[in-house]
Amino acid sequence: MSSHPTSHGSHDPHGKQSEDEVDYFKVILVGVVSLVIFALSTVWAAWLLRDETKRVADTTGIGVDPAAIHQQEIGIVDQVPFSYDRRLTNWRKETSARLNGYGWVDKSKGIAHVPIGRAMDAIASGALPAGAPK
Repeated sequence: MSSHPTSHGSHDPHGKQSEDEVDYFKVILVGVVSLVIFALSTVWAAWLLRDETKRVADTTGIGVDPAAIHQQEIGIVDQVPFSYDRRLTNWRKETSARLNGYGWVDKSKGIAHVPIGRAMDAIASGALPAGAPK
């Protein structure tokens, strides 16, 4: 006596489908339902984003200003292409002019600035201006 059944009939107690057949209707149905859920979720997310953006704009008073698009800087975001940005060059020129030139810090108090090289030489030689901390 054998412990394995000898007949391999087509009888399936769980339904009409045999092992080699695929129920394409169920596969397509699952795909369509998934797509519908995805589409509804996308519409819902877009609606939430639009609603939240409007709420934030209404409460903060900050809206989208189309005229601000061509400004060099909006908030802290630089809008200038790197090849046209001259701010660093201008800053270096202004800073260099101040560090290497003479000028007033406070004219009413008689406080002036001198070129950085001359100031370092004076400090190194021990010649401190009147009132300077020691």
